[in-house]
Amino acid sequence: MPVREKFDFLDQLFTFLEPTKINQLAKETGFIQRKRKLDANDFLSLLFGIHGNLVDHSLQELSTKCAVNQEIEISRAALDKKFTKAAVLFLQRLVSELLDTERILSLTRHPLSEDWPFTTLRVLDGTHDAVPDLMLKKVQKTRQTSVKIQHEYDLLTGRATFLRIDLQNVNDTISGAQRIPFLSANELCLQDLGYFHLKSFESIREKESYFLTRFRSDAYLAVVNPSPKYHPNGKKVESSRYLRVDLVALSRAMDPNEIIELEEVYFGRDSHFQARCILFHQDQDQKEKRLLKIERRASRSRTPMRPIVRDLAGTTGYMTNLPDSISPKQLVELYRLRWQIEWEFRTLKSFLGLDHFRLMKQERWLCHVYGTLLIFLLSQLMACQLRNAIWEEEKKEISEAIAIRCFACHFIPKMYEALRQKKTPQAFIPLITRLLTRTARKPNSAMGTAMKRLQFK
Repeated sequence: MPVREKFDFLDQLFTFLEPTKINQLAKETGFIQRKRKLDANDFLSLLFGIHGNLVDHSLQELSTKCAVNQEIEISRAALDKKFTKAAVLFLQRLVSELLDTERILSLTRHPLSEDWPFTTLRVLDGTHDAVPDLMLKKVQKTRQTSVKIQHEYDLLTGRATFLRIDLQNVNDTISGAQRIPFLSANELCLQDLGYFHLKSFESIREKESYFLTRFRSDAYLAVVNPSPKYHPNGKKVESSRYLRVDLVALSRAMDPNEIIELEEVYFGRDSHFQARCILFHQDQDQKEKRLLKIERRASRSRTPMRPIVRDLAGTTGYMTNLPDSISPKQLVELYRLRWQIEWEFRTLKSFLGLDHFRLMKQERWLCHVYGTLLIFLLSQLMACQLRNAIWEEEKKEISEAIAIRCFACHFIPKMYEALRQKKTPQAFIPLITRLLTRTARKPNSAMGTAMKRLQFK
């Protein structure tokens, strides 16, 4: 099936941006209460034209863009008055509408995932942006503070599965647990150390879903003691039921790049949570790089490095409840896919400018946050779907980060203008397919590809 035909979902996806719906939403949120020179659709055109980045553009530049691109002459003061609490609520609702629309779409999974036991590969991570220390005193009056974003998406389709935005630094474990009640059976949750919590893993297992995570070097791992002690009355001594696994001794006995799986392992001193345990021993160069990173972190926090952390710097431990049909090597490769969200966060922060700051009122800054998020989420979905289509057609893999930038900065503004003129956004798919295919890589290329880690045949 041609790539364009696989993008039939675009018309349904862009329904939340239809001009009539935008006007209705603007009235409901109080963003537009009566006819204005710059209405809600014009405001979105301006926002999409700068890929949501309201920080790197001054009010004068925004006013000029309105005059040149939209033939709307509006003063800087009048434009500044548009950034209100109602404008923030309007963009919040648009993000929610996008997430609701994504849930009902019929999307294609990556072809390489057909033989895996999970239906979705949910990658979760968080990013925290705070006002730079040099600007803290200046922004106190504007109430600019910080933002913590928890984002999870299905790596196989690009569909957003969880999003939480806080104006303070909320603990990852607390935020991450909130998406567990919405899990379905046979979904795989891929997450980092910040979300490690045995109760959360128990809840995921009760949902008949899977988890794959790293565990800390000082984690308590134990096996059943074959020779426990007994009280005079015949009862087992509780403290002798389990024997702690000596990870340091195991690490010293492993060869570089060796992967082993420990059998019948229990996690937690008191929880005794049973799960598969895989150890991967890195080579000397990788170990030295990790040691340097740990030393820098310890220096910044002014806390001495513990001996066990140094001893296990070259060993990475993984914990999962995925079936034994997935080998330890496959589990290590699967976990490396978690880096995809790290690269996309870099695109969101550095290229789209989420973490850029300028002295401005809080409402405008929040419009910047929600505006960049809206465009990022929309671009991420289309980028992943295009990646799947190109792989199926040409067995090549495009860069998701490059695709997100192309959609966000060049094609979403054109797609939105086409929608306002009652044309289909699909008309731009052939062009962006040709552009991205030029930089695509084959799975057997020297650099390899990320999604090839799903292929073990």
